[in-house]
Amino acid sequence: MSGFVIKQGATFRLAALIRSFDGMVLDLTGCTFSSQLRDALGNLLADLSVQIVPGRTGIIQITSAADTGAWAPGRYRCDLRTVWPDGTIQSSETFPVTVITGVTVPTTGSPSS
Repeated sequence: MSGFVIKQGATFRLAALIRSFDGMVLDLTGCTFSSQLRDALGNLLADLSVQIVPGRTGIIQITSAADTGAWAPGRYRCDLRTVWPDGTIQSSETFPVTVITGVTVPTTGSPSS
């Protein structure tokens, strides 16, 4: 997984295609997922929701219900933890999530309004 950039106040929504080491798209039926966004010191910024995209083999969507307008600009860390139906636990490579300020903001002046 490569890095992801989001502007303050934007909806956090990231799609990912899960493949095996040899490049085959994986059937994720029965898997459970978890993901978190943390700063460089390990402080939790957000618990993320992970869902399998219906009808799309191997594709998940990672989202946050949090108000990203409250997230401070900076570089954060994220990964994906997968528990397979047989009990195997795997974690993805850690990937950066960079939060930047928006240029166009609502007239109220708050990026999340």
